[in-house]
Amino acid sequence: MAKKLLLINPWIYDFTAYDLWSKPLGLLYIASFLRRFDYDIRYIDCLDKHAPGEDVGIKIKKYGIGNYRRQRIEKPALLQHIPRHFARYGISEESFIRQLKSHRKADAVLVTSIMTYWYPGVQRVVQLVRQYLPGTPVILGGIYATLMPQHAQQYIRPDYIITGPGEIKVLQLLAELFGEEIDRSKLPETLDDYPYPAFDLIHHPDYLVIMTSRGCPYDCSFCAQKKISMPYSRRKAERVVQEISDQYQRYHLRDFAFYDDALFIAKEKHIKVILREIIKRKLPLRFHAPNGLFARHIDADLARLMYESHFKTIRISFETSNESRRKDMYSKVSNADMTRAVQLLVGAGFRAKDLEAYVLMGLPGQELAEVIASILFVHHLGVRVRLASFSPIPGTREFEKAVKAGFIPADIDPLLTNKSIFPLSNSQQSYESFRKLRIFAQVLNDAVQRDLRLFSDPLIGNEVKQVVGQM
Repeated sequence: MAKKLLLINPWIYDFTAYDLWSKPLGLLYIASFLRRFDYDIRYIDCLDKHAPGEDVGIKIKKYGIGNYRRQRIEKPALLQHIPRHFARYGISEESFIRQLKSHRKADAVLVTSIMTYWYPGVQRVVQLVRQYLPGTPVILGGIYATLMPQHAQQYIRPDYIITGPGEIKVLQLLAELFGEEIDRSKLPETLDDYPYPAFDLIHHPDYLVIMTSRGCPYDCSFCAQKKISMPYSRRKAERVVQEISDQYQRYHLRDFAFYDDALFIAKEKHIKVILREIIKRKLPLRFHAPNGLFARHIDADLARLMYESHFKTIRISFETSNESRRKDMYSKVSNADMTRAVQLLVGAGFRAKDLEAYVLMGLPGQELAEVIASILFVHHLGVRVRLASFSPIPGTREFEKAVKAGFIPADIDPLLTNKSIFPLSNSQQSYESFRKLRIFAQVLNDAVQRDLRLFSDPLIGNEVKQVVGQM
C-alpha cells in the first residue's frame, strides 16, 4: 500500500502580507515528483484564499492576486516596539485543525518554509501536527530551513531537516524511513525530466506559476539564491512552451507568473524562443514577472515580444542609482541601462506608468539621500517605484557587512530581520523616516498614474532644487 504523505504550506505571521502570485512552488514540485514514486499525496494550504467558510470578505483582484484572510494576534515580545498590528495570514486555526484530523493516517508530514522571519507560522504548524498527529515524522524544508538549519532545529524541532533543492533529498530520506528501494530509472537527469508542479492540489487556483530555470548566475550581495537553489540551469524552451500550453488547457487560467531569477539570460535561445511560440500559438495568456527583470538584456526585439505575448506585470531590478554602491553589490543594471530599457518598452507599446522598478532601501550604511535620488531617477522616467526594504539574509555579503558594522548581531533572531521594520534603522535613519519615505514614493507613483512627472517640468524641477538647497 502506498505511503501517505501530508504536505503543508504554513501560515504567514507578519505585520503585512499579500498574495502577489505567491505559491509554494518548491513544495508543489516535490508533490508531483513523489507521486512518480507512488506516494499518496495530501495537502493543506494555510494560505488558501478559497478555503470553505474562510473566504468571506476575500476579494480576488485583477490577475488573481488579492488579500489573505487576516486575524490579529499578539505581537512577539521582540517586536513590541513596532507601532503596527501583528497578524496571522491565512485560514483559521480551527480550519487547519479540522483538516489535520482528516489526515490522521499520514505516514509522514512535509512542511515548507519561506521567509526566515516567518518562522512563527512554521512553529505553530508543527506544534499542532505534534498534537493531532502524534508520532508522525515531521520533515522541514524550504528557504528558512536551508538558511538557518540550526535555528530551525532549536525552535521548530522537526524530526528531519532538508536543505537546498528538496526532491532527491526527501525521496532518499523517505526511502530510508520506510525501508524502500528507489526506482532509479525514474530519477531525473535534467530539469525537463521533472514532472509539472502539482497545481491540482490547489482546489481553486486563481493563477499559475512557471519556472523556466533554476538558480541564478549572478552573485548579488543581498541575495541568497546561490545558497537555496541548485547551480543555474535552464530548461529547453520548447518544453517550457509545452508546459504553459498544457497547464492552460487543463486549468483554463490566463495568468502565468514567471518565478525565474534570471529570465532573460541567453535570451536568443530561451525567452525569445518561448515568447515567439506563445504568440504563434495565439494563446490568450497574460504574463507577470514579479521577480526583477534584468534591464540590460532588454532590446527592441525582446520588448516587442513581451508586448505581443501580453506581459502585464513588468518589474525591473534597478536597486539604486548610486553607481559606486551598484558595483559593490554586483548589480545587473546601470542608470543608462534602465533608461534605455524603459525607452524600448515604451517604444514597443507599453506605457511607462505601467512599468515598475525595484529600489532598495535600508542597506548597511546607505544614506537616505541615496534612496531619495534613486526614487527620483525612476520617477523621472515615468515609471512607478517599488520600494524594497532590505532584509539582512544570513549568509549574504550584506548580512556580513551589517554584522561587521555593528548594526545587528551575528546571532540575530530572524524576527528582527523583518523588512517591514527596517531592521538596520538607527537614530539617523529611523523607522518613522523609512515609513515617510515609502509614503513619498507612493505620492510620486500616484502622480505617475496621472501622467505627471513632477520634477521633469523645468520650472518645478529648478524651484524644488532651490527650495531643498535652502532647507
